[in-house]
Amino acid sequence: MYLYRLRFSVFAVLLGSALAMACASGPAPAYKDMESANAGGMEAAQAQTAKHEAKEASLSELIGQGIADAKAGRYERAIAEYKKALTIDPNCVPASINLGLAYFKSGNFQDAIPPLENALRNGTDSDQVHTLLAMSFYSLHRYKEAGLQFEILFKREPSNPTLQYFLAESYMRSHQADELPGLVEQLHAISPDSPVVHMLAGEQYDRLGRTEDAIVEFQKAAAVAPDMPLVHFSLGYLYWERHRMTEASQEFHLEAQLKNGEEAQALGFLGDIAMRDGNQAEAEQLFRESLRIDPEVRIVQYDLGVICAEKKQNSEAVQHLQTAIKLDPESADAYYRLAMVYRELGQSDRQHMLLAKVAELHSSERRSIGETISQQP
Repeated sequence: MYLYRLRFSVFAVLLGSALAMACASGPAPAYKDMESANAGGMEAAQAQTAKHEAKEASLSELIGQGIADAKAGRYERAIAEYKKALTIDPNCVPASINLGLAYFKSGNFQDAIPPLENALRNGTDSDQVHTLLAMSFYSLHRYKEAGLQFEILFKREPSNPTLQYFLAESYMRSHQADELPGLVEQLHAISPDSPVVHMLAGEQYDRLGRTEDAIVEFQKAAAVAPDMPLVHFSLGYLYWERHRMTEASQEFHLEAQLKNGEEAQALGFLGDIAMRDGNQAEAEQLFRESLRIDPEVRIVQYDLGVICAEKKQNSEAVQHLQTAIKLDPESADAYYRLAMVYRELGQSDRQHMLLAKVAELHSSERRSIGETISQQP
């Protein structure tokens, strides 16, 4: 399926925006002044006021020190300060928010969740807390819970492209695909010219097998934001799938020319097109340039392995094909090509082991297709 190819890179493009929403330091604690004491209790009220003032000062000092430590990247010390504050007042919202934020910034998403939920229970409803919770759940692959938080944020700011994207992603990844058509329609009404919305609609159409409609949406995204990472690649990939290689090549060239760090896949597919056209030398050059930028593009590792095998450069062929298998352990083609290289090297045991794996993968694929057909009404 096409969807996964776009997801991670667009995620990276929009992640900075989401983190900016989440990662401002939380507030220092503030308490309401004590209500006026009733008659006859002035001395007790004064003592209570002094106690609360001491408590507020202690909390302010602990949280202030925690914020200073966090700003300096000393998250363990910041976490310790916030925890001390919560022993004084377990319901302290600023301490809870800052503790969750410190855990989040240190990459401990699991531990970030309880203090953030504690902040919600104690009266806050801030966008920052919902964003931190959403991104923590998302990072832990708890997409349904992430979606609930993104829904809250989306209702408050429906035209925000970052929220649009992550809400749609949460639906897709939590297998709530039935929610997507309505969301995409809603997003089109809110932001008809948003490139992110066009890309989401394109993904939706592609998921439904409506490739021509998907192409139209990505064409619109490219027209609105021609410099947006992966717009041209996505469109080129759709053309490539439809064997419209001239149009695919044009889009891959446009993506590669942006030189925004996302051009490795585009160069790889340009190499694939060159190889299909019999231009092996050009293909090899494009593949090596692609791997120089990003060594984890599977199709490039595979195709370069094939070229090396055809040139009898068997040691290098083995390296590329093994990497291709590591990147996609279900690739029967890569196992087969590697088996043929081992045959050339006279390593029959490895050859037969890999051919057995190819047979296993094909058998599994046939079973999967059969199960799918049997479930059809």
